[in-house]
Amino acid sequence: MSKEYRLEDPGEGITEADVVEILVSEGDRVEDGDPLLTVETDKAANEIPANFDGTIESVEVSEGDTIKVGQVLVTYSDGEDDDGKDSSDGEDVESGREDRKSKKSDRKKEDSKSRGKSREESDEDAGKESEEDGEKDEENSAEDDEESSHETREKSGDRKKHGKKRQKPGSKDRDTSSEQPVPAAPATRKLARELHVDLHEVEGSGPDGRVTKEDVEEFSEEAASKESSRAGGESPELPDFSQWGETRREPLEAIRKAIARNMSLSWQEIPHVMHQSIADITELERFRGRHQDEVAKRGGKLTMTVLAIKALVAALKQFPRFNSSLDVDNDELIYKDYYDIGVAVATDAGLLVPVVRGADRKDTIELATDLARLADKAREGKLTKQEMEGATFSLTNPGPIGATSFTPIINHPEVAILGMGSAQLEPVATGNIDNYRLEARLRMPLCLGYDHRVNDGADAAQFLKTIVDILEDPETLMLSS
Repeated sequence: MSKEYRLEDPGEGITEADVVEILVSEGDRVEDGDPLLTVETDKAANEIPANFDGTIESVEVSEGDTIKVGQVLVTYSDGEDDDGKDSSDGEDVESGREDRKSKKSDRKKEDSKSRGKSREESDEDAGKESEEDGEKDEENSAEDDEESSHETREKSGDRKKHGKKRQKPGSKDRDTSSEQPVPAAPATRKLARELHVDLHEVEGSGPDGRVTKEDVEEFSEEAASKESSRAGGESPELPDFSQWGETRREPLEAIRKAIARNMSLSWQEIPHVMHQSIADITELERFRGRHQDEVAKRGGKLTMTVLAIKALVAALKQFPRFNSSLDVDNDELIYKDYYDIGVAVATDAGLLVPVVRGADRKDTIELATDLARLADKAREGKLTKQEMEGATFSLTNPGPIGATSFTPIINHPEVAILGMGSAQLEPVATGNIDNYRLEARLRMPLCLGYDHRVNDGADAAQFLKTIVDILEDPETLMLSS
């Protein structure tokens, strides 16, 4: 019997993904666990495995498509008759195809009338589909997607026509004592949680005030736009670059879009201040050279970044405000009694920041092996969402690729970040102004970016000096944390 296999909810807050590679074709025999396709989310590339045994009948997506949770990926035959029992792995293909044809026909009819019809007429059709779908989560999610496509074309004119007023993001003048559940599909509720949107504040555009995914997205965008305007106004319109020469447009990859969003948030939300210093790492480099082979035999890589993590953790214990987060709404500082250090890793897909958990509980060899493992997974595109969230402080080291000086951006909601520049062999004068001598020393520039709402310049100077002092004394480093 032919069945459909849909994109299941991975449970990591992911609602859509880009298809990178199709790994099966029609007629292929697959078993439970075999990879069907490779997809890329906003953080990493992952293989989607089959959870069935059967023969592929058709592939319903193409490379480059953006697919959503619940969307059909492939149809397959398992060689068994349908016994009438419900199955989460597949559904009757003929029924599914007829449903899709019916919905496609409905959409075409509605599209042709959308310029002259009001939203109520579109919502009435959507309401009929909703009654037929019943209470199935996946169908509710699909319904929301269809509503979104229509509302995109109609929302500007129709909302003005019907005089609907959307409550402003962040409005708090509502009575919460007797609120009823907001009508919305599970996928819409999940999206609202991810975007930190209170559904009670959103004006539903669907049948009977039902809140759709687009309602949530528009509400979130309005809130973000409001914050952006406060921080510095809207982005100016771009000029027509083609008047000066040939141009081409390429869509941003999912990871690059995520980086752009996160960096914009950090720069707009956090008042950055930079404090710079230089560490003499001559003796530390000699220590690293003596022990790097031993660490390599244990599966690790003894880099300057690993040694910097140890120094950083020791300093954070002395200056806990740098290991905190600011709760603006409640005017509170959240101190964290754990030390999970995010380390920036350059990959072909963009900059990823895996997290070294419990850095204060690991010795040098454990840190070296753990960081090497995470860096390899980052470059291979195999990091999970859990491996890239929850850092208490971040460290970035572009020094090995030639960055002598730079100013890193803090990862929100952290309150500081340490940047390591390229170490240089420099002549250094020791002694005093009347009696001195020159000697070659290996010196590494450091830049501490910090949130001025949480720490002041004196705090930053003392914190960074503590890191420098530890790096310049390998014995103290080995005894630290």
